[in-house]
Formats: sequence, structure tokens, C-alpha cells
Amino acid sequence: MTKILVIEDEQLVRENILDLLEAEGFDGVGAENGHVGVTWAWDCKPDLIICDVMMPELDGYDVLKLLRKEPVTATIPFIFLTAKADKDDFRQGMQLGADDYLTKPFTSAELLGAIAARLERKAATARQAEKRLEELRKSLTSKPKYTSTAVFDNEFAALKQSQFTGQLTVKGDGDIEWIFYLYLGRLLYATGGTHPLRRWQRNISTYCPHITSYQENVPSATYLPTEYSLLTLWLERKQISREQVAQVIRAIVQEVLFDSMQAKQLNYQIQPKENSSAQLLLIDAEQATAAARQSWQIWQSAKFADISPNQAPIIKRPEELQQKVSIAAYQQLTVLLNGQRSLRELALQMKRQVVEVTSSLLPYIQSGVVELTDITDLPILTTVPPNSATIGQQSNQPLIACIDDSRLVCQTMEKILTADGYQFVSINDPLRALATLLSRKPDLIFLDLVMPNLNGYEICGRLRKIPTFSNTPIIILTSNIIDRVRATGVGCSDYLSKPVKAESVLAIISKHLSCAIENRQEFAL
Repeated sequence: MTKILVIEDEQLVRENILDLLEAEGFDGVGAENGHVGVTWAWDCKPDLIICDVMMPELDGYDVLKLLRKEPVTATIPFIFLTAKADKDDFRQGMQLGADDYLTKPFTSAELLGAIAARLERKAATARQAEKRLEELRKSLTSKPKYTSTAVFDNEFAALKQSQFTGQLTVKGDGDIEWIFYLYLGRLLYATGGTHPLRRWQRNISTYCPHITSYQENVPSATYLPTEYSLLTLWLERKQISREQVAQVIRAIVQEVLFDSMQAKQLNYQIQPKENSSAQLLLIDAEQATAAARQSWQIWQSAKFADISPNQAPIIKRPEELQQKVSIAAYQQLTVLLNGQRSLRELALQMKRQVVEVTSSLLPYIQSGVVELTDITDLPILTTVPPNSATIGQQSNQPLIACIDDSRLVCQTMEKILTADGYQFVSINDPLRALATLLSRKPDLIFLDLVMPNLNGYEICGRLRKIPTFSNTPIIILTSNIIDRVRATGVGCSDYLSKPVKAESVLAIISKHLSCAIENRQEFAL
């Protein structure tokens, strides 16, 4: 069903539009202000957006600017609604990327006509993109291509133009292959080659040195590799920062591009996929290939074109090496050059650039004193993917949400609830609360009373207007005296005083979840 988001602060106008959309078979969702509309659009990606221009705090123009900056919402058809008919206002909206402009008051026929026109144009664009994708698929699989950075530029440019989501597999010499994961033509991640796990561990130790164990339960319902799921998990737990995630992904993508540029011939294959996982980072492929190209040119200029940084040096003539270096240097080299560490791993250990390390070893390699050997990758990541029994158990556990701008409160709640077997989701930004809750649909919600931009009463009142949350237990968290009359008026189920205590939290959850289950059972009967 076609999903249409209506962002309109006038309740009567918004409800009339939603009623019209429902009567025409559309799935209409209303947002009463720009903040809610933007966050919902980012998370749920509607097929079309109808937005009022004149709204408090965040007007329609600002909404459009924010949506056009994000790849996930940049191409969603956008129709402005306005009571102003000034040409300058019209021009401003179109320059920002609006697709249509309706002046209030408008008729049902005018609105439905505008919706139909924009959806048809979107469908035509999708058909053209699919056609370009099919042409690209044929050109990629027709014959092997000799490697050049221009080949990468051309293929990634075509994938970006068609807003491709899926994976690009690049096969090189000796059946080695690299996989690039894309979302709407942007790079999400890359893996493959001879050392995907050595590469992963090396970059994690570089940018996330406090992460020492990969023994985790990770989701398996995604086409992205386990490493990506681990990054997502650690970020959600706040074990790593978003900046660290970006550093790891950029370094890995650049290294994969570098390695694939070293192949002599390449075959390409694309496979479209629906990506339902979070996008940790979207990288412009042109920028990524430019950085990898620069590294590759430096490597070639140093006369290393036939040397792979994934090879490991090992001493072949120890007596001859002993004569060439000091006793201290020899002892150090016998430890380092044991055939177990690649040139990249040696560079990391020595805190030097891999080009420098390779340059210092080159005379010994050329004379045969040191030899470069191929080494195997590390064992598979020691993650613990959930088996079917575990998945079943997890899915049956209630999901509890906590909306609080204090990270400390959310962390405390998480410890209490996960220790008792509950699933948990924390939300620190009240403006993103509605979109996250609509996406996750928790069984019970803890809601802070005093927060910036939106308070607990306002959020609770908005949730009760959404059928999904009409009966969901909502517990107000507060360190102040609660306005019981107002709390009852907006539909709060109960309240809990701060600072929270484990026994109080678990008792109030047990009380309200039991009532909710009984109500559902009575309704079923």
C-alpha cells in the first residue's frame, strides 16, 4: 500500500487529508509538526510527502532542506501546501526541490491529481533506473575488464545514477572476490579479498582499541556481513562512538578498493537487495576511489606494484642477515619477520606507514635474504549468532522503551531490564521518539516528564492518538511532583519516582504488563 506522510500543524486540515487518503486506498500517516515529520520520514521512508509551509519551530522549507540532505529521503516526491500564492514563495519551494505546490483552499480533485502525477513520475523514474541497471548488468558481465581506476569510477558512477541498493561483486585473479555494499548508490561497507578478518581486526584494534572480544549475539537477518552487525550492536550499546564507526568503515572500504585495484583483470556482478538494516555511514564512491587511487599511485611509485601488503615477510637466510645488521636489530627482526604478520600488520605494530616498512625491507627482499609469503586469514569471527531456539525466546520477551534525555537514566534502566530478561530500547532525543516507537512498537514505555523541546505530557498525549499505542502502558518518570490531573487527561498509566530502583521498576512493569495481557485475552475471547 502506498504510504503518504502528511505534515500539517492544523489538526482539522490534517485529519481531512488523512480521511481522503484512507478513502482512496492510501496508507496515510499524520505529523503535527516539522520535527516529528522529518524524523518519521527518515525512519520509515514514505512514498510521498505532503507538507504545510507555515508551521512553528520548523517550517516547510526547513523540512524540505533536511529531507533533501539525507540520501534515504532525498528523492521522495514532495508536495507543498500553503495559504500564500506569492511567486517568490513558489520559486523558493521549487528551488529547494519541491515537486508540486498547492494553494489553500484546494479541492479533493486537485490534491488527488497532484498525488497521482507525482507517484506516476516516481514510477517512471524507477522504471528508467531499472532499465539503466539492466544495461549496466549486461555491460558488467559481457567480458572481463582490465583493471584501471577509471573502471571503478565508471561503474560506481552508474550505480549512483541508478540509486542502486544491493551488492557489487568484483572478481579478480585466482577467484579472489571483493564485495561492495551500496545503498541508493552510496557505499555502505566492503569486504572480501584474501584477508577480510585480518583487515577487520586490524582496523578495530586501531580505532576501537578497547574492544577486545567479538563474542556476541548478532542479528543474522541481513545480507550485510557479521562485522557490520557488530558495529551496529556496539554503537547501539554506546561501546563505540559514531566517529569510530566512520573511521573503521572508511579505512576498510579504502583498503578493499586498494587491493582490488592491484588485480590485473576484473569481472563485475551486481545483485539488487532490499536493505532493511541501519545505515551506519554512507560514503560517496567517487571520494573513496580517489583516496584509494592516491594510495595505489604512491605504492606504484615506490616500485611495489608486484608486492601485496597482505603478504608476510619471513627470513630465509638468517646467517646472511646477521652479517648485515647489528645484534640488536637482528634479534628484533627475527621476532617481527616470522611469516605470521602481513606487511600491513607489521606497519601497525611498528606504528609506521606500510610504504615505509616495505621500503626498509625491500633491499633484503631483492637480495633473497627475506622472502614474502602468502598467509591465511584469521579464523571466522567468534560471534555467537542466535540459533532458532534463542531467536524464539528473544522474540517472546516484552520490549520495554525508555524515553529520557539523560543517558545515565537510560543506561540504568537498560541494566535493570536486560538483567531480568526484557528486551530494551532507549531514546534520548524526544523529537525522534514517535518515529522510533512506531518502528519498534514496545510493549511498555517509560517516559521522562521534563525534557527539552517536548515534555512527557505532550509525548504521551500524541501517543494516545495513535491506535498502535492506545492501550500501551505509559509510565511517567519524574523527580518532581506530578500533575495527576494532567497526567490522567493525556492518558498516563502510572508514574515512577527518580532515582529509579530495580525492585520498583520491575514491580510496575509486572503490574501493567499483566493487565495488558489480561485485556488482550479478554478482547480475543
